[in-house]
Amino acid sequence: MNPLQRLHEAGQSIWVDFLRRTFLTSGELSRLTREDAVSGITSNPTIFRRAVAESVDYEQPIQQLVEHGSRDPREIFYQMALADIRAAAEVLRPVYVQTKGHDGFVSFELEPRLAHDTPGSVSVARHLAEHIDKPNVMIKVPGTSEGILAVEELTAAGVNVNITLLFSVATYEDVAEAYLAGLEHRLAAGQELERVASVASFFVSRVDSAIDGLLPEGSPLRGQVAIANAKQAYQRFLTVFSGARWDRLARAGARVQRPLWASTGTKNPAYSDVRYVEELIGPSTVNTMPLSTLDAFRDHGCVRPLTVLADLDEAEAVFLLLREHGIDLEDVAAGLLADGLAGFAADMEELLAAIAAKVKPARLRGQNTPTNLGVLAPTVAKRLDDAARNETASRIWSRDHTVWKPDATEISDRLGWLGLPETMPERTGELQAFVRQVRADGFTQALLLGMGGSSLAPEVYRRVLGVAPGGVDLTILDSTHPRAIAAVERSRDLEHTLVVVSSKSGGTVETLCHCDYFFAKTGRGEQFVAITDPGSPLEALARRRGFRAVFLNPPDVGGRYSALSVFGLLPAALIGADVAAILEAGAEMACACDRYVAGSENPGLWLGALMGEAARAGRDKLTLILAADLAPFGAWAEQLVAESTGKEGTGIVPVVDEELGGVGSYGPDRLFVALGDVDGLSDLAAAGHPVARLRVSGPERLGAEFFRWEFATAVAGHVLGVNPFDQPNVAEAKKAALHILKERRLDDDPGLDDLNGPLGSLGRGDYVALLAYIDPTPANTDRLQRIRLAIRDRKHVATTLGFGPRYLHSTGQLHKGGPDSGLFIQVVDETCELDLPIPGRPFSFGELLAAQVLGDQLALRRLGRRVARTTLRALEEATL
Repeated sequence: MNPLQRLHEAGQSIWVDFLRRTFLTSGELSRLTREDAVSGITSNPTIFRRAVAESVDYEQPIQQLVEHGSRDPREIFYQMALADIRAAAEVLRPVYVQTKGHDGFVSFELEPRLAHDTPGSVSVARHLAEHIDKPNVMIKVPGTSEGILAVEELTAAGVNVNITLLFSVATYEDVAEAYLAGLEHRLAAGQELERVASVASFFVSRVDSAIDGLLPEGSPLRGQVAIANAKQAYQRFLTVFSGARWDRLARAGARVQRPLWASTGTKNPAYSDVRYVEELIGPSTVNTMPLSTLDAFRDHGCVRPLTVLADLDEAEAVFLLLREHGIDLEDVAAGLLADGLAGFAADMEELLAAIAAKVKPARLRGQNTPTNLGVLAPTVAKRLDDAARNETASRIWSRDHTVWKPDATEISDRLGWLGLPETMPERTGELQAFVRQVRADGFTQALLLGMGGSSLAPEVYRRVLGVAPGGVDLTILDSTHPRAIAAVERSRDLEHTLVVVSSKSGGTVETLCHCDYFFAKTGRGEQFVAITDPGSPLEALARRRGFRAVFLNPPDVGGRYSALSVFGLLPAALIGADVAAILEAGAEMACACDRYVAGSENPGLWLGALMGEAARAGRDKLTLILAADLAPFGAWAEQLVAESTGKEGTGIVPVVDEELGGVGSYGPDRLFVALGDVDGLSDLAAAGHPVARLRVSGPERLGAEFFRWEFATAVAGHVLGVNPFDQPNVAEAKKAALHILKERRLDDDPGLDDLNGPLGSLGRGDYVALLAYIDPTPANTDRLQRIRLAIRDRKHVATTLGFGPRYLHSTGQLHKGGPDSGLFIQVVDETCELDLPIPGRPFSFGELLAAQVLGDQLALRRLGRRVARTTLRALEEATL
């Protein structure tokens, strides 16, 4: 018996806080009722909006309704949603019958516009109940004063009610009173009571989210108030539904109005992901869980009977301490109710807008629109069939490490990215408050020091979204070239520059050297902020030097999967981006990639299957063709794909920023993937090259693309049989460079190479990686790009370009662990006129860069890779 079944045995009903069409048609809800004792389901405008926005669940139903004359988005919504409600009610009907009407309910929410309209709520709720015509459907009514009056009337009319958005024990008492009064009216009218059911949805985690923000850091009250509040509500439940008044109703067949614990997904990653289930177990209660919480509890939940009745004295003490802090819980509850209503109202408007957009024929198409997959089509289709049979998507969402490897090492503790769209909204207020204070203190510029996963997502946000009015202008430094550092320093007004030091491990040598350099220039800890994992050396350094703030990221998120974590979102907040919208786009894509969305309708699963099968078929050069406004996204995707898949002698070679050429420029090792609206691919598709197009609404959908590609890359790792979350070869070049510095072996320079031999060795399926250890100026970049195209067009091989040492934290893993098909050409300065000392270090930036050149060359040669070293001028002479 799994923990969910044990929870059911303990007297608590398990409902799922989720509803969409494929959840029903895939059989997932039926499976959950059989295997996990799920006995109910709830829905709301947010859930429906996400399903409509990015997934293809409702594109065909919308098309069909339009063909039958429907045009109004609200009318279309109700027709689709009520069809889902009826279907879900049918799935749960056996539970309803077996429990004699105690369980098996589906909840449908009234529109937020009715929240303060008692007559309107009663009228619409009665109409919906009659129209749906299922005995196991509840109508959700918000816990406003007008909604509570509606509860009494609806109960008297025999309508099942789920009264929602409850945060206050006092409000809950009013709700229970309204239910009792409604039953009494019904009894007085001689009507039966037995088939009337109701739940009171007490929202839990949102209380902690609100209260924690009012408490000082480190307060023992953080994370304690929500559970204490729910326990007090349960005590009131026991009191209200006992005694003479209740006994009279019970004898007539009345059912108690069960407390329902809602919002039980853990928002704060510092708390257990099952705490709002484990601590509120008791008879005659319901816990409605998001699927992520359901998975977590099935995996490691602990069932201790009657925890809702435990430690009641401690719960009372929590409220005494809360009052001592001057926090009025009733005021907080009123604010949460207003925020909840406003959020649902906004979601409803966005839902209607999404439907309106899909009504237009031009928008009635799938998430993925492959132009021509050619010979890959059968293998991709088979892979998707295998994924359905093996429940690959479901296992990924359940965080099952065996999707990739039997050993959980560096997998089980690297899957936190799956939940970021749901957990990170908890921190948006914190990030925005920080930015407001930074601006108020006179900072107009920001400098981010980071490498790889710490710098690439911020660079995408900055270059794609720009700086909004009132935002802070952000520059990213991820080069150790002395001229690059000096140029950044010259361009900054250091006195008004906030320095963001970003490193997951907290030990990234380049980042720490940058930090030491700029800290020596300012000497002011209040100008610095750190982003890192808990307990890292950077956290200790930041606290020792008195940094303005230290932002700790969830430790179960790998660097290259951190775009939707603090590593990406704090820089995004600094430039004035709408962080909430970024996360919501990510949540919509996560919804589209969910476990029960099969085959080509699952954008992440489909793309990952395509990438992996293409590589297995010899088309391992994933060539990204990006719309102009999304071009900077390529460098981030390059690291994600290369570092995740390039190991164990296999891998995908991402090719980005390579100007589109004619059919004759390419060998048979290419897969072309276009992101956004781009031209020039028709001839390639006609020539037999597999071409796929991904629909992107615009730059504002960055959050969706970050998640899509993360999920796809995880799937591609599964297809290739590798762990996409480790980086076993990355440390090789780093160790070699540090050894060279320690031993002062910089004079062991092997000199420059003649390029004729290496270039002449290129054959079918090879690629050329230009590894530039020169100043990454636009002029140098343009020169290197011209060289790339010349090599491609002459040799018909793929080319990549990376500046060192940045690429060591990106494609470096692929170079050493991936297929032995690369020619690695290091491009170095002819002379070094400028160097910069690093305070407190026995080496300079110039020496660090030189050691990194030699260290990477040594690591590549030890692995038998083809390596050549030259200057930019000599490379031009050999290729142009």
